[in-house]
Amino acid sequence: MTIAVLETINFGLGYLVDAARERGHEVILLTGERSRYTHELSKAPGDSIRVVDVDTGNVDEVISILRAVPDLAGLVRMADPWSLQALAVADRLGLPHENTEAVSLLRDKGRLRRHLYDNGFSRSPSVVFDPLTANPAELIRLLPFPCVVKDVAGSLSQNVWLVRKPEELASVLVAARHAEDLRGGALTAEPYFLGPMYSAETVSWAGETKIIGVTSRALSPEPHFREEMGSFPVNLPETMRSELAKWLSAILCSVGYHEGVTHTEFIITTGGFEIVEINTRMGGALIGESINRSLGINFHSAFIDLALGRRPLVMDLDPEIRQGTTQIAVYAPGVGTFDGISGAEQLRDHPGTPTLYPIQSPGDAIPATTDQRGVLAMLLADGETAELSLHNALSAAGKLTVRMR
Repeated sequence: MTIAVLETINFGLGYLVDAARERGHEVILLTGERSRYTHELSKAPGDSIRVVDVDTGNVDEVISILRAVPDLAGLVRMADPWSLQALAVADRLGLPHENTEAVSLLRDKGRLRRHLYDNGFSRSPSVVFDPLTANPAELIRLLPFPCVVKDVAGSLSQNVWLVRKPEELASVLVAARHAEDLRGGALTAEPYFLGPMYSAETVSWAGETKIIGVTSRALSPEPHFREEMGSFPVNLPETMRSELAKWLSAILCSVGYHEGVTHTEFIITTGGFEIVEINTRMGGALIGESINRSLGINFHSAFIDLALGRRPLVMDLDPEIRQGTTQIAVYAPGVGTFDGISGAEQLRDHPGTPTLYPIQSPGDAIPATTDQRGVLAMLLADGETAELSLHNALSAAGKLTVRMR
């Protein structure tokens, strides 16, 4: 039998293949840009996965290809930009899939914030507006300052602005009107919550939700919200972890997301938890790799089980923490053409077995550095605890020098 994967995140494809094979299935990857998986495909044995080049935004074209697969058992949906297309394909082919309306609601940051507020999960609502037609004077009367303005369907920390006071709103509207990559076509203004940010990885089945683990998150200095690093696992006090699990489970049930994986970014404020966003997927970059290393499991297997319409095996595991793992994003120091990274040879003898995972290749143009478009590679390091892995990763990252031209 065959399981299809309609695009995925940059890293972790090998774990999907391993999980499928353990369940007696092969994997085919449908992609519109196979260069996104250069690192993963270079590691995979030649016969472990078949890659099919297709316009993955074209539902009819994807369906045509999959109907030619005689033993298709399921479709894996992981990457945000192709979520709704994947759900449409699965629905038309009669394959197991998550609640489309729930995924649509969670993908829309404006609708989600309103839902959280209306259902008592947040103390503040959002204001959604069209940047092309919005009246600045009227907006100033509606918005709470300071606030965060962002694309309702954004990702990669793109098109996110901190607006501290009314006088700053005009320049944000100008920037939004000239943005060529507003995915949702609208903006949402949300409260500016004070506190450290974390992310929780969860998996749900039949309305039951389990937290697999929590990652600490470090962001760049404001006014940008560039993601810099994350350490796993965060050792939350038991009462706080229990409260977090109940809170997230109640939120997911309230939107009808009874089966699926989520990557939820949240802030711990002096007034309690506040949602930043809920993604109906695994965390990006190397969060999946961090979980698998630290817990000795294959978290990616949850996507295979869900694609097959089964209760994810990871929900019934209670793994011990084996180690901590930290990932650091290596950013370009400025826009231009990426030429390479020096110093990687020093990592061989460094504590924590630091490893570089390339995202960009020499010769690639780097258009921005204030968001994740400026990430050149990810550095991953281990340690006996999350804190020790953090220091190993920080030390190793300091040995690297980015070359630009």
